[in-house]
Amino acid sequence: MEGMPSSSLLAAVDLGSNSFRLVIGRIESTPVGDQIRAVDEIKETVRLAAGLGSGNTLSAAAQERAVDALRRFGERLRSFPPERVRAVATNTFRVATDARAFLERAQQALGFDIEVIAGREEARLIYLGAAHALPADGQRRLVIDIGGGSTECIVGTDYDAEELESVPLGCVGLSQRFFPGGTVDRASFDAARWACRDLIAPLAQRYRATGWHRAIGTSGTAKSLWQIAQYDLAEQRLTRDALASLESLLLKAGHPDRIRLTALKPDRRPVLPGGLAMMSAVFEEFGVESMDYCDGALREGVLYDLLGRSMGTDMREVTVAQMIRRHGLDERHGLAVAELAVQLYRDTSRGSIDEVARAARLVGWASQLREIGLSIAHADYHKHGAYILANCDMPGFSLHEQSRLASLVLGQTGGLTKLRARLEGADEWLRVLCLRLAVVLHRRRDGGVPPWIRLRIKNAGARLELPADWARAHPLTDQLLRQESVEWAKAGAWPLVYQPT
Repeated sequence: MEGMPSSSLLAAVDLGSNSFRLVIGRIESTPVGDQIRAVDEIKETVRLAAGLGSGNTLSAAAQERAVDALRRFGERLRSFPPERVRAVATNTFRVATDARAFLERAQQALGFDIEVIAGREEARLIYLGAAHALPADGQRRLVIDIGGGSTECIVGTDYDAEELESVPLGCVGLSQRFFPGGTVDRASFDAARWACRDLIAPLAQRYRATGWHRAIGTSGTAKSLWQIAQYDLAEQRLTRDALASLESLLLKAGHPDRIRLTALKPDRRPVLPGGLAMMSAVFEEFGVESMDYCDGALREGVLYDLLGRSMGTDMREVTVAQMIRRHGLDERHGLAVAELAVQLYRDTSRGSIDEVARAARLVGWASQLREIGLSIAHADYHKHGAYILANCDMPGFSLHEQSRLASLVLGQTGGLTKLRARLEGADEWLRVLCLRLAVVLHRRRDGGVPPWIRLRIKNAGARLELPADWARAHPLTDQLLRQESVEWAKAGAWPLVYQPT
């Protein structure tokens, strides 16, 4: 790997509830498109979900295990530019009540931003990784990924996912909840399986109606069960009979540490009961008879999604375009507002080049989607829009990105005091200011703006300058800008001086 150009390498960090993984892939061009070949991989069994205590707070020990692992990952990634690394965090980060504070520590240890992704976004990325590891045969497949804190169920054909769902139970949570200390008996195993079936049942009818040709398992639990079926139970695939045999062996042993299986690795023993209960429930509810295994999963999906971003096919752009069409938004007007808002932000932000670029994209997307709340009602449309963006499925976006978009859309009009608890730092206030000014200056929706505009930032305040003769010729805009100064004075965040010159 020495001497390999860094531009040909991408890195994905998967912060799962059971294991943290780092995979580095090299982009290889072929006559039919680019591929990613893994060149390095590091796995750390962190068991983050096992550190969730009362109130869903993370224990100090779990946090230290995670931070230590991320420091090691950070050393390996030290030469990578930020745009070549994507780190995603899954279910435990979604449910931990102290995740926000811990996320700051984790990012410092890794040296890169970490995105907490929603369950369906996790499912999308898992399917993307699996699809690149499976032949494109035009046949539907059911993909099941049992993680430490959640289980993702996807139906898709080739590279297109048709059904995406995530249920908030995984092998770590199940093992802790139903098998404390590792003890397994008939009552506890049946209780775990019924809890899983209860969550999966609502999906089963819809998924069965869609149908599939074959079932595929991905990630650690599926791999472990598949290997046990092959090496210990003489099955070519993971079957119902294999699951039943393993269940009998586990119940007879009474504890995963006492079961003798060649293919069961030490790090999988503590989560075997929970993983087996969930897989048994999957087979029963979906009517699966047998299952194959493939190596592609979340981290490979993250790499291919990152490749798409670097090649100009950012899934977030696709999502924004789809939402514009679905909600019947005025695309031309949205682009005009976005262009001005982004220009004002780029001209005034004091962040690094990478930070400004990332934030400018959010400002642009918020500008394009700012009227999405009109699909509910005209009154308070900014509040409706913020709710939609905070809670809908947005493939490609992290939960933090959705939250930032929602705050921008909420702040596009009306009073500013509602944003005090939502915005983090001066730069986020600046983004809101730039969006609000762009909205006012494009109020006429005719594409006309002043021939020159200057927004200057000094001592945590802002000064907006534009031609006085233009302001006199546009009295409505002039009045709205003067009202903006009043609103910013009330908020006490960014004093705004409006000065036609």
